[in-house]
Amino acid sequence: MKIVLNFLRFLLVMLPLMGWSKSGIYEFVDLYPDCVDNESSKIYEPKEWSKELNTPVFPGGGDLEFMRYIYEKVERNYPDVVDSTTKSEDPNVPDKIWRAKGVVQVHITVDRCGKAVNPVVVEGVNEEYDKVALKICDELPIFKPGAINGVRVKVGMIIPFNFKRERLPIKPSWADDGGGYDGGGDSGSDDGGSSDWGGGWGGDPW
Repeated sequence: MKIVLNFLRFLLVMLPLMGWSKSGIYEFVDLYPDCVDNESSKIYEPKEWSKELNTPVFPGGGDLEFMRYIYEKVERNYPDVVDSTTKSEDPNVPDKIWRAKGVVQVHITVDRCGKAVNPVVVEGVNEEYDKVALKICDELPIFKPGAINGVRVKVGMIIPFNFKRERLPIKPSWADDGGGYDGGGDSGSDDGGSSDWGGGWGGDPW
């Protein structure tokens, strides 16, 4: 199991470099048109997952596609939350302003129609990051719902959203308006460029 998790972490680190053919366009099929799951029933939380439970499947590629989808959504909705500033010793060089880092963990329930409902932040970072994570959860596509012995069931899941500590390309006051400022040429992360995933669907960080 540890080998598998380490391999998945390696894939996530490589995602920014890999690219993918869908170009951010995802097509999903609603397996149960007009389905409404409004009856109360047991929710199988991560600690209760068993061999008999077929967990929800993200359309288009399962767990790997789910991780890629979340990664892309986070990258497209990154708020500029300042964590700290590194003062420059050269008055002609702007200070380095760093974006805050952290992992937001959100609990969702995938109901018997395959819809992700009731997102709740169970571990937050800051208001802006928490809002982005909840917004992404609200827009999740239809899953193939979980099932036990062929009977559809509600399944609880924990989704981690990783926000990296990167330099913000904030334009300094001395820069002209000619578009020549590029953020100082250092837009990478100060923690080695890591894009490590913050945790697994089961709720416990890797």
